[in-house]
Amino acid sequence: MSVNNLLNISESGIYAAQNTLQTISHNIANANTPGFSRQAVTLLNAPMGLGVQVKDISRQVDQLLDRRQELGTAETGSLDVKDRFLTQIEQIFNESNGNGLGSRMDALYAAADNLVDSPTNPVNREQYVTSANAVAEHMQKMDHALTGLLTPVDKEVDVLLADVNNRLKALRDVNATIVGSNSTDPSSDLKDQRRQMVLELGKLVNIQTLDIAGGGLQVMMSGGQGLLVDTVHAAVFSRSAGKNAPDPTDPTKETNFAGITLDGRTLTRVQGGKLGGLLEVRDTLINGKNGFATQLDTLANELRFRLNAVSSTGVSQTMYTTLNGVFGLGSGLDTPINTLVTDAHLPTYGGAPVDLSRTQNGEIVLAAGPDTTHVNHIVRIPVTRDMSINDVVSAINSATDQDGTVGVVSASITTDNKLRLQAPVGRVFGVASDSSNMMAALGIGALFGGTGSRDMVVNPAWQEDASRLGVGRMTTLFGDQADPTRITGITFDDGNNQAALAVSQLRETKFTIGGENAPATLTGAYAALVGRLGAVVNQNTESMTAQQAAQDFLATVRQSTSGVSMEEELTDLLRFQRAFQASSKMVSVADQLLQYVVGMV
Repeated sequence: MSVNNLLNISESGIYAAQNTLQTISHNIANANTPGFSRQAVTLLNAPMGLGVQVKDISRQVDQLLDRRQELGTAETGSLDVKDRFLTQIEQIFNESNGNGLGSRMDALYAAADNLVDSPTNPVNREQYVTSANAVAEHMQKMDHALTGLLTPVDKEVDVLLADVNNRLKALRDVNATIVGSNSTDPSSDLKDQRRQMVLELGKLVNIQTLDIAGGGLQVMMSGGQGLLVDTVHAAVFSRSAGKNAPDPTDPTKETNFAGITLDGRTLTRVQGGKLGGLLEVRDTLINGKNGFATQLDTLANELRFRLNAVSSTGVSQTMYTTLNGVFGLGSGLDTPINTLVTDAHLPTYGGAPVDLSRTQNGEIVLAAGPDTTHVNHIVRIPVTRDMSINDVVSAINSATDQDGTVGVVSASITTDNKLRLQAPVGRVFGVASDSSNMMAALGIGALFGGTGSRDMVVNPAWQEDASRLGVGRMTTLFGDQADPTRITGITFDDGNNQAALAVSQLRETKFTIGGENAPATLTGAYAALVGRLGAVVNQNTESMTAQQAAQDFLATVRQSTSGVSMEEELTDLLRFQRAFQASSKMVSVADQLLQYVVGMV
């Protein structure tokens, strides 16, 4: 071997040792840098026995492990967001201090019990109206608190989308730099930086990644909804131009929020990440078909209808000269009731009383007389759901009593578009019975008004004068041998408590509420709603714990592969320091040999 070859071999050893020592130093310096992947120098023996050469400097990573960690960040981001808002929702339904909706409903039943015991006591009437008002106001408060979360959540979506767009641009630029880099060393650090950017992006939106040629990375929304980033493209998230996008949980309804587009294309569903978590809170947990605001609204509708069905056939001690309905009648006064849109959440809702959907073919019985002890005029009014509201008004006005008298009770529509029943001068009247639920649906004698929890309110007439509250009921006397269905008379005792008793009995009466399979009482339905919320909160908490444990485990496993071990690095430092010293010594020996040869000439 020539002396020149010996010098070249020594030089290659020095160069290899220098590069390795530089890499070791870089690893030690970044031992505590988040996301840093340990780098290693790959050495190869040079051909023809001419020393050593550096093949490359590479990151020590497990691609499969990194992919699993990326996918987990989206679930973590979604669970964190839901936990933040579920805590607030849980506070709205808080019953632990004994001052929640359940306690107020119990107080209403207790007030009805007092009326049963003493129906003529004016204090009991005031207490009943006050308790009903407490229920209505708390319903409104809960609804406003729940729906009040929607706008902040949607605003947070806007902020998040702007953040995501900025991250996508930055990720594209780093990606392009990596692919265009001619040096493997800075490229490794850029790849670590890119991976951290991908993990942060994965907390915001649900992504999946794919390696492409030249060390590049392609980032897509999981589920194949679109490309987010490659070396030249950075997608843009934006909001739809208009409001009232279709509700993804119920296509027949609309939301008040603009949809989300990706490069101009509307995304039908976004899952995972903080974005998916925010949309799930807004459109599913609060506002969706089974959202807690929707379930509260369902309970309010059931409570309103059931109590109104009782109170619509109740009468005060002096009966009535005039009764005004509490519901606006809408614009479809001549439209058959069975075709009216009565769901206040539908975009085609025309303002008709929502409880008209609860009506059925039946009969309204009205009774009137000069005073409560002489109820001698009785009219029976058959009604069907094929009739319009105006048809019902006409049927009441044209009804005749047993003596052929017309106009026992007159019906009209007020200037503020509500139904009014009125007795002729010198008479009082009441609703004796109503198998059609039409009086309750149109708000006659109703305890509660409104279209849901958002605007639930006690009948203003009862708030103004609790003595007019219908606590009793008229007693209908039926038939004879010739016709058992014929009403032979109606009596009324001003100390009657039957309407109050019917309210009290609602405490134990079960109904099928909101499409549930198992019937439940009104208080039981609310308790079940609170229980479902608790289950959702607990499930989310448990999922957070499990997901965090999984991510921590993946981070630990990755650390064993990609993390910097100071012990290993210091061992390699000594080893390659000795290699550097040995190669340097070989240069010194080769120099001495060369001088000896030159001296021989």
